[in-house]
Amino acid sequence: MSRQPSLEHENNIVRCKALRNIPEVVIVGYKFDAVEEKRDFTTYYWVARQLIQNGLAELVDETLSTNEWTQIHFKERINPAGPPGPLPDDFYEKAYQSFTSARDNNEPDNLQNRMKARFRDILESRINRITRQATAQADSLTRVLQPSETALYTDVHRITSKWRDTLLELGEE
Repeated sequence: MSRQPSLEHENNIVRCKALRNIPEVVIVGYKFDAVEEKRDFTTYYWVARQLIQNGLAELVDETLSTNEWTQIHFKERINPAGPPGPLPDDFYEKAYQSFTSARDNNEPDNLQNRMKARFRDILESRINRITRQATAQADSLTRVLQPSETALYTDVHRITSKWRDTLLELGEE
């Protein structure tokens, strides 16, 4: 995973809990309202990271636990030829937050590498399942897909359908 921040993921709204009173902060183009200690609040992930690094806040259920990584990885490895199953809500956003949190907290390299390896396996499995469904002639339901996966499915389905229709016309001439 690149160490470059992803604007898409850095600008996700996350839930946090104030560990101490947080004063109002105003910077060019952004105002963060004051939050009392022990109160839950939402903010952009990039703001949350700064608050966390300064000991002012913690994320509320936004990263994936080791157990969740294991369960998702296991489910994706079972029946690799089957259709894609559901992932936890906001899986890719939570994966990004897990990676950045592990780096920010200087987690041991072996734990970070295991997380990255599982993510790559999950990603490759998802890509294979989604593209296989998208290239099938029958329309497939996308309700179990994450939004970015639905976009992939739609693009692949559109391209392969157009290509298939063009070539099928050859036999009709």
